[in-house]
Amino acid sequence: MLFPMDALFTTRVAATLIWTLGALAALPAWSDAGGEEIPTVSVAAPAYWCPYACDAAGPRWGFAVEIALTALGSSGYSVNYRNLPYDRALVEARVGRVDTTVPTFRDEAPDFVFPEHAVSSTEYCFYLPENKSWRYAGPGSLHGIDFVATSGYSYGKKIDAYIATHREERVTLIQGEDIPERLQKMVQMGRYDALLEDRLLFESSQSSDGLANAGCLEERHAGYLALSPQNPDRSRTIAEAFDRGFERIRSDGGICRILAEYGLGSHFVPSLEEDECLR
Repeated sequence: MLFPMDALFTTRVAATLIWTLGALAALPAWSDAGGEEIPTVSVAAPAYWCPYACDAAGPRWGFAVEIALTALGSSGYSVNYRNLPYDRALVEARVGRVDTTVPTFRDEAPDFVFPEHAVSSTEYCFYLPENKSWRYAGPGSLHGIDFVATSGYSYGKKIDAYIATHREERVTLIQGEDIPERLQKMVQMGRYDALLEDRLLFESSQSSDGLANAGCLEERHAGYLALSPQNPDRSRTIAEAFDRGFERIRSDGGICRILAEYGLGSHFVPSLEEDECLR
């Protein structure tokens, strides 16, 4: 994993000098390399999104974050990663106090700047107590079902339309920290019949205990770096640098190595071929 600039200074002076000289040669065109530090991209994501995005103070930052920072690092950038609730991360990026959120769906931030390559693929599923027999079979099957989901997410056109029509009547959206655990407790306590959540995120956590998968949405969602619309020239430059770096670390096997550390296959990154990480 690459680390933010403050961590680089803990290494030996000689190693730092070699790394810095190499990065300066790849500085983006908008930067003034005249004596300034390596440009830094600020990234925000919730800590509870593991294994996509994890605790910034922990040893592993999540595969989507690590793909982003490794690709940007190979293009001469340093990355400053911090945790924020998703709704707040989007606001901070929209006003320019943060460069990017990751992973974000295009429908969640249509005014943002996106690179060509996505860093993740998400499948959403319904979960309910194991002793319940209801199964999801399209929006029509939701009649009579009260469910809870996460605020700020896009679940696809059909479910987003259903949520917009039935919010506060049949659907409740929550925001803040520790959302998977809170969703689980709400269902286990009988406040809601089911919850709707990212399959990988939910089933990778302890929050899935006692709950069964009741069916998944038909649509899968690609997650990207969503770059701030506040400074579109800067964001486009970062997006282009990310795409160059993505191709570089894809060709040298770097993306597959990151996925392997999390026990994941290439189908979790849309730009990769299905068996690419098995070669």
